[in-house]
Amino acid sequence: MNPFAKALSEIKARHSLRELRSYEHEGVFVRGSLGERLLNLASNDYLGLQILWRERIAEFLHHASKEGAYMSASSSRLLSGDFPIFSRLESLIAGLYGRDCLLFNSGYHANVGMMSALGRLGNVLFLIDEYAHASVFDGVSLSRAHFRRFAHNDTHALETLLECYHSKYDMLIIVAEGLYSMDGDFAPIAELVALKNRYDNAYLYLDEAHSIGACGDEGLGLARELGVSESVDFLILTFGKALSSVGACVVCDSEVKEYCINTARSLIYSTALPPLNIAFSAYVFASLAQLAPYRIHLRTLSVELKRELALRCKHTRVLGEAHILSLVVGSNERALELAQHLRVCGIFAPAIRYPSVPKNLARVRICLNAALEPTHTHALLEAIERAEL
Repeated sequence: MNPFAKALSEIKARHSLRELRSYEHEGVFVRGSLGERLLNLASNDYLGLQILWRERIAEFLHHASKEGAYMSASSSRLLSGDFPIFSRLESLIAGLYGRDCLLFNSGYHANVGMMSALGRLGNVLFLIDEYAHASVFDGVSLSRAHFRRFAHNDTHALETLLECYHSKYDMLIIVAEGLYSMDGDFAPIAELVALKNRYDNAYLYLDEAHSIGACGDEGLGLARELGVSESVDFLILTFGKALSSVGACVVCDSEVKEYCINTARSLIYSTALPPLNIAFSAYVFASLAQLAPYRIHLRTLSVELKRELALRCKHTRVLGEAHILSLVVGSNERALELAQHLRVCGIFAPAIRYPSVPKNLARVRICLNAALEPTHTHALLEAIERAEL
């Protein structure tokens, strides 16, 4: 057996095999290859803009075409790809947060680029929540910097690490997410800021990929809602989820931005995003304050569904504090079985399995969005009741 066949055989035996499957999108539904119509509970378009904003997107594209929209930057920003719209978006975000801003091509690019650049500053130790995104660990690996994991959202464990290592390193960088994508819970951001402030050489890196746009009265994320965004040294915002666009940025001090322009390889060696995409991100950011009704509706759906799931799932853990909810069933095989049951019932909510989550914590994840109505969540609840969880 050749190495590839052997590796694939082992993945299949663990019920961890991933496959690409195309879906046609029809509002809140997707249509599979066999023509089946499924309620889509796997999208990260948390505000439902691709559905609710159809007319506004058409209007944006109409005006953008008149302004000479480019479908490709055709170069790195450090060569000829730095179109004026890039700096306009950076200035817009900087104005919202009162600090500087640097764009990246995606959340993955941002985390890999930032982690690898920060790790090369010298005597650096990363203190990383164990549930941080894979891109964080990839970036640290590239930097070859030292790191320690701490138990998820365990500020006492983090405090112990800070006390142990603060005199041994020039920089201690605490890494967390605002809203975690698998358990759907919030980081104790205020506590993280308070811990960081005890040490002159401690910094806080916060990834708000799943909370930007969807959380906060203004849609500017959790740190801003708590009034501590200026205490977050490196604030990562991703545009491909609630903002319904593509790209990401880091909100940081100007000196940090200049350093990353010179050292973040994912920025330096990537063709910049199409100016048309950057212009749409700017359009959404400028509209965030107006989208409060979408956020309120999303929050209401989330609270009501969480309450109903807790009542109906007698033998299954229900996780989540916001618009990401999970039904934890244990093994990869059981998660696949539940996902298939839901699919038969007209619900698309894929299984999330090891290694994306820890062993024996496989689950079906439910991602809500503001285009959904109570009739859609009731259909989900009926399907879950038939699964007898």
